[in-house]
Order: sequence, then structure tokens, then C-alpha cells
Amino acid sequence: MISRAAIGFITATAVGTTGFDGTLGGGPGAGPVLMILELVPGTDIADVTADFDLLLLDSIESRDLYLVAVPAAVAAQEIGGIDSDPRVEEAEVDADATAPQAAGGDTQPIFFYVPPISFEDQLAMSLLDIDGAHASATGNGVVVAVLDTGADIDHELLAGRIAPGGYDFVDDDTDIADEAIGLDLDGDGFPDELHGHGTFVAGIIATVAPDALILPIRVLDSEGYADIFRVVQGIYYAIDQGVDVINLSLGTKSHNHILRNAVADAADAGIIVVAAVGDDGHEHPIQVPAGEDTTLAVATTNLDDVKSDFSNYGDHVSLTAPGHEIVSAMPDGMYAEASGTSISTAFVSATVALLISADAALTQAQIEAILYLTAHEIDSVNPGFEGLLGAGRVDVAAAVAEAVPAGPGPSLIGILGPGMPMVAVEPDLLIFFGLD
Repeated sequence: MISRAAIGFITATAVGTTGFDGTLGGGPGAGPVLMILELVPGTDIADVTADFDLLLLDSIESRDLYLVAVPAAVAAQEIGGIDSDPRVEEAEVDADATAPQAAGGDTQPIFFYVPPISFEDQLAMSLLDIDGAHASATGNGVVVAVLDTGADIDHELLAGRIAPGGYDFVDDDTDIADEAIGLDLDGDGFPDELHGHGTFVAGIIATVAPDALILPIRVLDSEGYADIFRVVQGIYYAIDQGVDVINLSLGTKSHNHILRNAVADAADAGIIVVAAVGDDGHEHPIQVPAGEDTTLAVATTNLDDVKSDFSNYGDHVSLTAPGHEIVSAMPDGMYAEASGTSISTAFVSATVALLISADAALTQAQIEAILYLTAHEIDSVNPGFEGLLGAGRVDVAAAVAEAVPAGPGPSLIGILGPGMPMVAVEPDLLIFFGLD
């Protein structure tokens, strides 16, 4: 059996080695190249694999998407032919995606275990006024898909808050546990480096939106890696499960069109997609899916609203949220402290869940507008980054207060007028277009 992990990866986001860079292999001993094929509807994949001597590894048949292996000896010649075949809509090398914490080259542990009291006393929750937000909304009736390393569903923060139907695309089964396997899959000397990442992210969402349900979809291994096809599988699975929010605390520097199309399809299905901008401390390259117009892209600030040194930034950023030295859940009932854009992304995903539960009639554009217009201004404390940190730091309580239909003060929806759809919202422009 050909190992997908040997060819291409996606990584998670917290302050960690990138995998395959999307270039073609070659030379003695080179392995096969993995490709994602999108076929013209009605095309038989067996005919395509036979014609090009491909090995079928996996599929998303409902979307005509297939993962195939191209023998390295013929890859350079065959890929051009595959891409131009009239039966093929799209053909792309399966590149890497990771949790941000896995992608920075820092091999030091990112999780520092702490006693539970550290979770209860942390200042990030009071900065965002989570208790104030809960007076009006708690996430009831909302499902947040967390595409990550899995989750410890028995942890006290998550017990009773897990939606049925989760899936593990790493092992291709229904066991969604955030598991350690004791192996150093990325060869950096630290086994299971991102074990607990998904539990940590889910713990934040469960704290900020305690009545929302979390749907764990395991796409990252215990080192925080996946190939793009696996992430695409997870996105389409979340769409088919009818979730309201997708949390993507992961990213890739490969601007893979098939991944981008999956994110756009989620938005078309009415799902709010929230993605981490990455932990490289750079403006470029912009990571996907955070760089897509259809996502809420989240950067990280500290408790003083100053951009964290590791956080990426740029004019594609939508919002920031705390993500510096945050405490959350870890497997086996433990707690730990960590930093990263994965964490700030979870805060925003949970805030979106609160807004949906406050008023289920809100459109995607209205939710984005509320988040932008209620965000706390932070440009003044971030000289040199003006306009590169989105609309500012998310203000959870203010956003929820604006979303409640009969909330105090002038309502954003009331100002715009009933029936006036907002079809385009940009955090730097805040322009609303009404349709007659």
C-alpha cells in the first residue's frame, strides 16, 4: 500500500515542519506523486486510471473527486496529459496543509500542562466578556465542525457537547479520539507533537459557546499533518452533515484550487468558515483557506491587543482574537497552555455560534458585518500593522448584543432596514450593498 503521508501534508496552526511542497519528485528511489483529480460528471474513474497507469487511492464520489498516485518515473510526462484530458476538470498535485503550530519549524513542545485552576482564572475570557455574552446567547441549536486531530469527547469541557456523526479520515473510521500513536511521523525528534490540538481547540469553542454542539472531524494526524485531499474530504463531510460553522485551525501555502472550491462550496451551503492565518510571523505568502474571500481569517493578539510576534498578518485578515498563552482542554482530562492562531480562530468560531443562536435569521453577510462593526479597534496599539489586522479584536459580548433581535441601542439590522440584504462586506471598507 502506498503511504499518503509520505507524499503530501496540511499542517495545524500553533507555534511547529512542513511536508511535501508540491514539486514533482524524480531520480533514483523517488516515490509516486499524488494528485487530486476532479472529473467531468459521469466520467468513469476506472477508464482514466487505466489510460494513464494511475493507482486509485481514495475518492469523494459525490463530488467527482479522486486521489491517485502517478508513478514517479512517468510523472513529469503524464501530469500534463492528465490535466489536458477532456474528462478531467482539474488535476493538481496533492500538497501540504498543517496546523499552524506544526508549520513553523519550532520543535519545542507547544503545550505546557497546567492545573485546572489556570483555566478557570484566565484573563482572555474576561477580556472578551464571555459571561456577558452568555446572558443573551449560549450557542444553543448550533453545530460547529472542528477539522483537526480529533477530540477527547470524555473531557469535562466536552462531555455532552459532541454532535453525533463525527468521522476520522486519518484512519477511515468513526473513532474521533484525539489519539497519540507514539511515533515521530515527521522525523523531528518529537513523537505526537500535536496530539491534543483538536481537543484544545474544541475546549475553547465549548467554553465560549457552551450549548453549541461540536462535530469532530479528524483530518490531522498526531503531528498536525494532513494532505489536502483529506482536508477536502473533511470539508465536504461537514457540508453533508449540515453544520453551521466550520473551524479550520490549519492551512497550506499551496493555493490548491480544489481546496479553495471546497471552501467556497461550504460558504454557498450557508456555512460560516473560520480559518487561521498561520504562525510564521509574515505577511506573505498568504495561506489557504484563510486567504479566501469566503472565510473569516483570524490573526492572534495578546491580552493588550498587540499582535503576537508569531501571528501572520495582511489585508486578507478579518479579525483578531486572543491566542497568546491560552489555557484549554487536553486529552485524558488534562489542561494545558498554548499559543497560536489555531486558538484565536476557535474564539471567533465560537462567537459566530453565539450570533447564530442569538438570531438564526442572520445571513452570513450580516454576521460578518456585526463582527466587523463591533470589533475593538487595535490599529492604534499596533504601529506598522495598521490595516493589516482586519477590523480589530473580536468583542464577543458587543457582537452578541448587536445580534439579539431586540437588543439595546440602535440595531445594525434596523439601521439597514428590513429586507435589505448585505451581499458584500469587507472589513477594511465596511460597505453594504442593498438590492432593490
